[in-house]
Amino acid sequence: MNNFFIRLLFIFLLPLTGCIQVDTLIKVQPDGSGVIEETVLMDNAFVRQMKAMAEGIADQMEQEMENQAEQQKSEEEKQSETKRGEEPQKKPESFDLFDEKELKKRAGNFGKGVSYLSGSKVVTDDYEGYKVIYAFKDIQNIIINQNPGEKVPSSPQQESSDAKTKKEYITFFFTRGNPSELLISLPADKTKDQSEDTPADKPPEPADDQQTEAVAAQMKQIFEGMKISIAVEVEGTILATNATYRDGSRITLMELDFGKFMHMAEHFKKFSLARPDTLEETKQFMKDIPGVKVELNEKIQITFR
Repeated sequence: MNNFFIRLLFIFLLPLTGCIQVDTLIKVQPDGSGVIEETVLMDNAFVRQMKAMAEGIADQMEQEMENQAEQQKSEEEKQSETKRGEEPQKKPESFDLFDEKELKKRAGNFGKGVSYLSGSKVVTDDYEGYKVIYAFKDIQNIIINQNPGEKVPSSPQQESSDAKTKKEYITFFFTRGNPSELLISLPADKTKDQSEDTPADKPPEPADDQQTEAVAAQMKQIFEGMKISIAVEVEGTILATNATYRDGSRITLMELDFGKFMHMAEHFKKFSLARPDTLEETKQFMKDIPGVKVELNEKIQITFR
């Protein structure tokens, strides 16, 4: 599966499906320190499926423990297992997206010197999730993976999938002063680095209307309500920037509303047939779609004080 859109599908496909909303805001102080505020929400139906699966696994493990206990007929067998250093199985805890222990561990995913500040559970009529805040001392040590796959709970089979492990990092360079300067580097479009030996653009594969409609229906169900946004906000006044989307002191790097896009039949059909290989190609394709904001500059400069 070397197609970006298909890889993205794998994040949400079997054994569970459900839409996700991920909002990441990086706030930067004039000295280069700051916080990362991240809100992750998932559809209530998805959460219920995860809870049901967790309960099923817990029940199965409990039954296995009972069977194991019945087989341990003698004290010698118990002592033998103790000598082998085997620990009794523990019944897994109930599923909850807001897992503070796990969120604290994830601090290191954002780079060196990042620490967990706070977290809270978020519940709405349609979604459930969490909001977490991490602190950092130097924005230059921060890396933001724009691929949302790692936010999605998965089965062991999915853990090894390409969509789950793919990293697409946004990095930062900072110069402190009056004014201060922040340089944001977005993941490069790897198609620009293809060698001359790479075959020329291949003609699109003939589309089967029935198959296309079936895939489209499935995609609409999966991506309905899905949103991804990444923004940077500086503490102060922006004096100059080449960013495409600026609102006061906030710069939007990405704001993808797949729900709106899925209901635009013509755009959606063209997108499905185009089969972009990377997120950068996807950005190029979606740049003129209403409800979508994508920063096309690979380097974004911000001068502020």
